[in-house]
Amino acid sequence: MARALVIGLVMVVVALVEVSILPVLTVSGFTPDLLLLLVIAFALDDGAISGVRVALPAGLLTDLLSSTAPLGLSALVYLGVGYGVGAARPYLAPESLTAPTLFAGAGTFLGVGGYGLLSALLAQKSASALLITEASLVATVYAILLAPGAFALTRYVDRQFPIEVSTSSNVGAGG
Repeated sequence: MARALVIGLVMVVVALVEVSILPVLTVSGFTPDLLLLLVIAFALDDGAISGVRVALPAGLLTDLLSSTAPLGLSALVYLGVGYGVGAARPYLAPESLTAPTLFAGAGTFLGVGGYGLLSALLAQKSASALLITEASLVATVYAILLAPGAFALTRYVDRQFPIEVSTSSNVGAGG
């Protein structure tokens, strides 16, 4: 329970930083997607289930803070990225320094690109393929630069508030 509250608090703080401070640091009008990066970091640290559990509220929070996105679009994209990155986690070497950063970049590229494509398909925004590609590339560079900080934060949360494993003595008992 404490872990969920801490992760929720981290998401709210990250969202506030994303909407209040980061608009000053735009490149070609694009800002980093910190909540997506947080989803990727938790998925890489804890696996697909944790990635999905963080992705849904993070995506809904992103949608609530965006005045142009239909509610649930970011959540859908974040769920796919969180699950995909978490499912790929077992194939990473645990001592690798570059693989998590590359996964953060690839996950961000796919997430931002997927969001742009879904937005274009739903006719929410008239986005060209060039604009979607540019947004994906800028967000990927941001993610690669910010990934070490995101991974440090998620590892700290994992150490301080580990995932509770429920062990029930009634499992398999006849009765």
